[in-house]
Amino acid sequence: MKTVILALSVLFLVSFNKNNTQNVNIFDALKNNQVQLKAISNGTHSGNSIIVEIKKLKNIKSVFIPSGTRFKSEFGEDQDLLNVDDEIIVLNSNSNKHTLNGFCVQQHNMSPTSESQFTIAKETDENLIEVAKYLNKKGFSDDIKQTALWCVSDNADVSGIYLSGNKEVEKLREHLCSLTGQDNVWYNTNPTYSVDENRNIIQETTKVEGLISYTVTKTGNMKMEICKENGEIFRTLGGTSPISNLGEYRFNFSVKVQGWESGIYSVRLKIGDDVFHQQDFKIV
Repeated sequence: MKTVILALSVLFLVSFNKNNTQNVNIFDALKNNQVQLKAISNGTHSGNSIIVEIKKLKNIKSVFIPSGTRFKSEFGEDQDLLNVDDEIIVLNSNSNKHTLNGFCVQQHNMSPTSESQFTIAKETDENLIEVAKYLNKKGFSDDIKQTALWCVSDNADVSGIYLSGNKEVEKLREHLCSLTGQDNVWYNTNPTYSVDENRNIIQETTKVEGLISYTVTKTGNMKMEICKENGEIFRTLGGTSPISNLGEYRFNFSVKVQGWESGIYSVRLKIGDDVFHQQDFKIV
């Protein structure tokens, strides 16, 4: 019986080792001259943005590209990209082309030009590695993935990590706050990104929304204003609302901000000339 068990154990170990060598880590495959890799940009900075061509030099079946692999641009002014999903590429022939998801990790650099080349490298920023692992195979939208990486690499505002009613996105936002030290602000934004003629990334915020919670300690007519950081009244929202009962109140706040200048703004609630509640928000 011991001989049978030992034989089965050896058979299992051989089988495991065989399966374990099917997916060779791309860095090992390159180091051992098992493959050659060429990576180029298709001209975008997020989503399906990296085209890899893998030439098989030895008889291996597939390679594994781990999440958190950095694709370094050949031009210093262009963005490096990071993949956030583990990728297994089956090598069916001597030369294989595949498109990978990659996301910019240098928001203020230029979007890569089409067919510019990348070299691959192991990411050294532990927080970026952590975020890539968190995003891996989670099914977040490309916009959420991109904003999450910029929260780490460029200190982007976590207010852009938002999808109404989505608990997984809420958890991601909390995780990013714990990594970066940012406050989990009360408001949400919807940043959109475009590329101008000079390949610069242009960010625009069109809406700010969130929950306003306040305490009323005296009655009167309440009005709501939006002020700039210097205290200047920027906009008065609605008319006045009579407050006849003291206590705790809350309401869902939403305002369109397209075209507003970047800066700190505040929502102020007033009864008469007295400001009794204020909540600040930032537009990038």
